[in-house]
Amino acid sequence: MNCAECRDNLVACAEGLLDSPGETLLRAHLDACADCRAEYQAISNLQQRLIAHAQTAAQVSIAEAVMRRVRRKQVKPEGETIMSKLLKYRWGLGLGATAAVAIALLGFLLSTPRAQAKAAEVMTRGAKALAKLSSIHLRGQIRAYPQDNFASINPDGQFYSIELWKQFEPELKWRIEKPQRVAVMDGLSTVMLIKTANMGVRVPQPSSSAFDTEWLHRIASLSNTIANELRNATDKGWKLSLAEETGPDGKLKSVVTVLANSGLLDDDYLKNKSFKNADTRRVYRFDAQSELLESVQIYLARPSGEVPIFDLNQIDYNEPIDLKEWQLELPADVSWFQEPQKLPDNQKYASMTAEQAARAFFEACARKDWVEVGKFVSPVNQQLKDYLGGLQLLSLGESFSSKAYAGRFVPYEIKLSDGTVKKLNLAIRNDNPSARWQVDGGI
Repeated sequence: MNCAECRDNLVACAEGLLDSPGETLLRAHLDACADCRAEYQAISNLQQRLIAHAQTAAQVSIAEAVMRRVRRKQVKPEGETIMSKLLKYRWGLGLGATAAVAIALLGFLLSTPRAQAKAAEVMTRGAKALAKLSSIHLRGQIRAYPQDNFASINPDGQFYSIELWKQFEPELKWRIEKPQRVAVMDGLSTVMLIKTANMGVRVPQPSSSAFDTEWLHRIASLSNTIANELRNATDKGWKLSLAEETGPDGKLKSVVTVLANSGLLDDDYLKNKSFKNADTRRVYRFDAQSELLESVQIYLARPSGEVPIFDLNQIDYNEPIDLKEWQLELPADVSWFQEPQKLPDNQKYASMTAEQAARAFFEACARKDWVEVGKFVSPVNQQLKDYLGGLQLLSLGESFSSKAYAGRFVPYEIKLSDGTVKKLNLAIRNDNPSARWQVDGGI
């Protein structure tokens, strides 16, 4: 028995539906294959959750509870159980994905009105339609500063392009690009270039996502979107709805809308500054016949009214990706970010308050003491020297925090050497190996 045959029979084995020869072959494969053994354990854990739920439901059938919420065929094969019904949505997206989505779907279906359950089913079928996906190319528009990180939004700014190329087979590779920021994972390492700062960041191993790109990867890997949206719908009360419309091409579309709440208070500094910290309305459009996702629109919800912040209007499935996309052309003089390490006098800096560290940083910039500046920020390249060298510190306020950030924000006002006055908040954090405060943004 190979892995594919084994995984097709894991649910039946967990529920005791395999004949004796079939179970013997499967268990022999499990003894020799750690990957299939791990997935079998995940399915067994899910089965135990179903059993536990049944025991607390006072003799109410789980199958009936779920089937009332999920559209099924009128004739069902004999021996089909609640586990097999839920796990029919498995689409081979890696170990743990099946169980994770099934658990999220189970919790959602058992605690939500029928209308929301239908919306969840449409999203699940959309993910299943991508079972054999080898590559995907997304192209859209985002309201954000072109140089800011990939998750940042600027609802009062203009739209800029954002694009993702992702290869699933034969090995995972991806590229995400905005006008002034690009990240590439070539199967060996993950590198980001911030063009305006001439700064590079390298992760010396492959990664499924990095540099705040997870939100876009979730759309490209629809199963991750489903698990995330359904889990939040269950845990945080997010609302899902389903509608149908006729598209410009004359074809019927299934439209799933998700009302997402960040959980941040309105006066939190980071509220509505990035996708994960914003209250949004997310609209997913699927072709009703092929069940493929065709577009995504995201709207920022705020008291003054909705603002469109993301429009994904091009999705290409299984098209060849040019090999050049996995290559990142770097400037010869690119400066690389370095994780801060402990200094001989590290305790002096580790004992500073956020305000003291911010003041020491700005005063070092004013003196053009770049060795001292390097104790607070990396890299110290020519762009940074030209920008902050010789500045005048006009004021420094009391630091404050955000529920969504591990560091502190220090209000400041400076006058640059060209006379420009900047009044912003310096993001600074000390959750690093040196335990020193490091400038993380806001300059």
